[in-house]
Amino acid sequence: MKTYATILTLTTLLMAPVFAGAQLPPSLSVEFNFEGTGGAVMHSPVVYSGDVLSGDPLVVGAAWTVTIDDSGWPGVGNPQARWDYIFGNYFEYEGAPVNSWTAVFDETNLPSKPVWQIVHPTNGMMGGTLIVVVTYSDWDCDGQLDIEERMQGVFSGNLVVMKYGTGTFAGYCGEGAFNGGLMNADPANWMDDYVDGAGLLNLKDCRIGTERTTWSAVKSLFR
Repeated sequence: MKTYATILTLTTLLMAPVFAGAQLPPSLSVEFNFEGTGGAVMHSPVVYSGDVLSGDPLVVGAAWTVTIDDSGWPGVGNPQARWDYIFGNYFEYEGAPVNSWTAVFDETNLPSKPVWQIVHPTNGMMGGTLIVVVTYSDWDCDGQLDIEERMQGVFSGNLVVMKYGTGTFAGYCGEGAFNGGLMNADPANWMDDYVDGAGLLNLKDCRIGTERTTWSAVKSLFR
């Protein structure tokens, strides 16, 4: 009985941190709609931010942020030079039948992979890394990105949820995807973009593996 009681005591002590704060099921999908503003020309580092407007109650009302490392880009003091650098180094043109320019921002062409974060006022925080893809259409198919064509675009990408969340999201990791549209009322004067879109997060409780490891460690003490 003494040995059994000792096992229970050690199990409780070792498992307590693992189960602490567990509030969600082992896996779940979180869908949401968002909007915000930001821009690559007048912000260093590049920042887009806004709010989650609707969708899963777990994230509705949260503030979101996407940050892109612009180390090595021309400074924001010369917007034209900065835009020319971004367009010349990141956007690639695809002709008919697509007729559009597409830029991919990821760890292959940036000092570090872009990062994202969602902070909810009561449920906590989660975040991770992501890839951002931006596309502008060549409406008149002339191979030139006209100022009017810079007024509207689309974006998409995928993301990774890292296991450093807090509150309700503590211990969760996973992956997801997002897409939407961007609008710029005055790109000639370097106005920020307005963005809106939708996202999907597939979350899983990454503490499950830790629980199994901990139990194995406890049993090994008494072999």
